[in-house]
Amino acid sequence: MKDLTGTRLSGYEIVERLGGGGMAVVYRAVQQPLGREVALKALSSELFQDDGFVKRFETEAKTLARLDHPNILPIYDFEVIDGNAFLTMPLIRGGTLRDILNRGTLDPLTAWRYLREIGDGLQHAHDAGIVHRDLKPTNVLIHSDGRAMLADFGLARGAGQPTHLTTIGLAIGTPGYMAPEQVMGHDVDKRADIYAMGVLTFEMLTGRLPYIGSNRMEVAYATVNSPIPSAVKINPNLPDELDALLAKVLAKDPAQRPQTVRELLALMARLPQRRTSAPGVVAASPIASAAPAGGVAVLGRPTTAANGPDTTSMRAMPSSPPVPAAQILHGSPIPTPTAAGASTIRTLELMGVRPARARGRFILNSHFSNFVHVARDVTGDRWPEVAYAAGLVQYIEQDAPHDDQLSSPVESLSRLNEAFETIYGPEAEDMIRAWGRRATERWLAEGRHGLGGARRFVPGRQRKLAGVVKNFSEAMDNVRGEHTHAWLQVDEHQFWLVHFSNMFALGRIKTVKSCYAWTSQIETILRWAGLANDWYVEEVECGSVTGTFDCAFAIRASETS
Repeated sequence: MKDLTGTRLSGYEIVERLGGGGMAVVYRAVQQPLGREVALKALSSELFQDDGFVKRFETEAKTLARLDHPNILPIYDFEVIDGNAFLTMPLIRGGTLRDILNRGTLDPLTAWRYLREIGDGLQHAHDAGIVHRDLKPTNVLIHSDGRAMLADFGLARGAGQPTHLTTIGLAIGTPGYMAPEQVMGHDVDKRADIYAMGVLTFEMLTGRLPYIGSNRMEVAYATVNSPIPSAVKINPNLPDELDALLAKVLAKDPAQRPQTVRELLALMARLPQRRTSAPGVVAASPIASAAPAGGVAVLGRPTTAANGPDTTSMRAMPSSPPVPAAQILHGSPIPTPTAAGASTIRTLELMGVRPARARGRFILNSHFSNFVHVARDVTGDRWPEVAYAAGLVQYIEQDAPHDDQLSSPVESLSRLNEAFETIYGPEAEDMIRAWGRRATERWLAEGRHGLGGARRFVPGRQRKLAGVVKNFSEAMDNVRGEHTHAWLQVDEHQFWLVHFSNMFALGRIKTVKSCYAWTSQIETILRWAGLANDWYVEEVECGSVTGTFDCAFAIRASETS
């Protein structure tokens, strides 16, 4: 294959070769006159002579152009010029998931974070009618901010697209990651990508593929004919429930797998982090026992006993016993419910709280910048450690943009929250509370919150608190750019706040309630409004424990009031 290093294609100066395969080569290039570094993917000169390959390459470019998601590598440009076809994309310097796996198996929390990000991008592609068909670690890039990004849609195919455009003279995937129907040459749909997600899960947690062999044919044969291996036998620290999930995800029959990535992620969120029973004793799986047949997730949330059954299935399971506490996510106790057998949030929804599903992936720059600025002040000399752990090294010496654009990734705050816990260990709760309090005080002092002055609220402790809670929820909706917060006055003694897709909880799986930043923020708001002596705050349901990432807080009247 001709090396293009040192040449110029259109407005791109090609600096060095980064890698490639039999079809295309990727180079580091500089786009002139902007001086922007990009990744330039050029079709091999030999394949350029084949109209079928050029058409497929163009199809890849058009596929990427249709997708706009923070976990999918975008495309800048596509050109055919001077006997070359190439597309340009952002230059990602964090390596690939393969680089990470080469260093060893991942802990479950890290694996879950990557799988959730990969799954979010994959679901976006599926929603657009696009099947990737070649999901594997080398096609998952790691951004400098730590997030996983899907790349190389060269084998992707949209619904209704002629199959021959992607199969002329080519293998239609990578053995080991290909679903059985893909190995056998059958037409595939999004369930082949779901199978590949199962393979990635297996590999991240065990260090090897489910099916191995001395050559591609042996791997392909085992994929179709061999029983699904046990991940727990390879890594005894893994929970038995993982094998139950992988038995579904890696099923030979696509109809037996989860039918959407969203459903798969909901099942993954319910897995224990580690074994909760003695080796050799298979615990009853919440995946099998708590879900009604025919559907596991409603709006991306699993219908577990901890979350409350879906209203459409309540009549079918009136006598179902509650799921034991040991089977709830990571062995955590069941969150204190408002009504027996239902989660607090589910109960509040039945009482009139309007549920919300976050669609946007960004928050106000000014809000994120405020928390980064205060985190630097709170952590002092340890800020570089915290910033590195959170994937925010770009802000070690400087603040994030402090404007009212919605362009800061919402997951950044949850990663920063997680970094506090990682770095400070037993001291983390106090540090996070101080972080939340000081960031809220700074936010209030700036006057960007839209709450108005504390003294402007109407008199009367209940009416005043109702105004505070209402305005605070609306201000947080403004931070998210969409409705993801709700509130309800249950009676004269308690108000409830619900944060759907809590920006401090996303991707964080915990054994105990741990949204200290939110609790501290609400307490600070009450002090600002002169209500701290009358009311206290309690986190009742933590989305990091339930796996929904929806959190409920109670604001209750003090006993002495």
